[in-house]
Amino acid sequence: MSMRRAGVTLLVTCIAGLAGTRIAADPASGASGIGSRVFVVERNSASLAVYDLAERRVVGRIEGLGNLQHALMTFSRWLDYGYIATRSGKLTRIDLQSLERAGEVQTSNSSIDMAISQDGRFVATAEYVPGGVTILDARTLGVVRRIPGEFERNGRRLLSRVTGVVDAPGNRFVCALIEGAEVWIVDASGEEPVLERRIATPAGEPYDAMITPDGRYYVVGHLDSADVTVLDLEAPEPLPRVVSLREPGRAYDRAAPKKLPHLASWAVAQGSVFVPLVGEKRLAVLDRYTWKFKRSIELRGHPVYAVRAPGERHVWVTFSGEADDAFVQVVDVESLEVVHTFRVGARIYHIEFMPRGSHALITANAEDKLFLVNARTYAIEDSETLRSPSGIFGLWRAFTAGL
Repeated sequence: MSMRRAGVTLLVTCIAGLAGTRIAADPASGASGIGSRVFVVERNSASLAVYDLAERRVVGRIEGLGNLQHALMTFSRWLDYGYIATRSGKLTRIDLQSLERAGEVQTSNSSIDMAISQDGRFVATAEYVPGGVTILDARTLGVVRRIPGEFERNGRRLLSRVTGVVDAPGNRFVCALIEGAEVWIVDASGEEPVLERRIATPAGEPYDAMITPDGRYYVVGHLDSADVTVLDLEAPEPLPRVVSLREPGRAYDRAAPKKLPHLASWAVAQGSVFVPLVGEKRLAVLDRYTWKFKRSIELRGHPVYAVRAPGERHVWVTFSGEADDAFVQVVDVESLEVVHTFRVGARIYHIEFMPRGSHALITANAEDKLFLVNARTYAIEDSETLRSPSGIFGLWRAFTAGL
């Protein structure tokens, strides 16, 4: 046996041990296991489709999950369970071996985001109604703590919607209060999570947020604003910094965008941050560390998502509008130029790269299709018919901060 084949065998055997099941050592043989499964949200049918990368087919479906608009899924670091939060306020746990529901809890009347703590003990959901953060024991699904999104204005105590919850280094959760115009840092390192810090944002209505892949910067977008707030989470006292997405010297037809895309659509690669701009046919490129504007990249249409390919050599960009929404443009991270354009399927909702970057999974919602695309040749190697597919979640997310 070659050294390379021996290494692959050892790696897959270790993953199988973590997941509590045995996986064949050679995926090329057609045998599959937990590590080859990808979960795809079927947003209009309250279900998750399970696509097997080794077998290249849909191998299961999990039904009855509730309202999956903007649904997110995360995984335990032991690869025994996955967790999905819904807009109807329900959190469901999925057994990754049996592909069956393994418990559910109603956390609120409406939830929008979720995250799992660094040590895997807690799951946090961000709530729209009644507003706040609910933190659950990942093993029992018991509620450990509810933190109402309370803030004070003009002498009155009000409740705010909460969004943008992510896990951060130090076993923390970070989230944003929309009406409250605050960022919260929750310390989850003890027996019970504690609201450690409340930081007012310079602008109002911080409606979405993201964390950089290194876990250092938390970035908050504001409704109807071309500015974002950046927090350095490594600072002893994180202070909000306002960053403009406007290109210096460029003329604009309006004072502010209607809104910004979800900040999870921003790509961070090498020394740059790639920002899709609403209403403009370009990406803004910011310096990853100074957050200063670097340049613009002209595109074929209005960008929605910018997705970093593993290796950080390329960023793939998707679009809105019927003339453009079936296309992907590939940006070279070093030259900051578009180097390739190809068509996939109408109304692309999500791109998810395999960890080593060989392939990407892409959902085309208007065509009810999931595509497997070769990331080097851009050839479509497989397509599956799904029911209104949107978000794609691979188990490798269990080992990535902020996902």
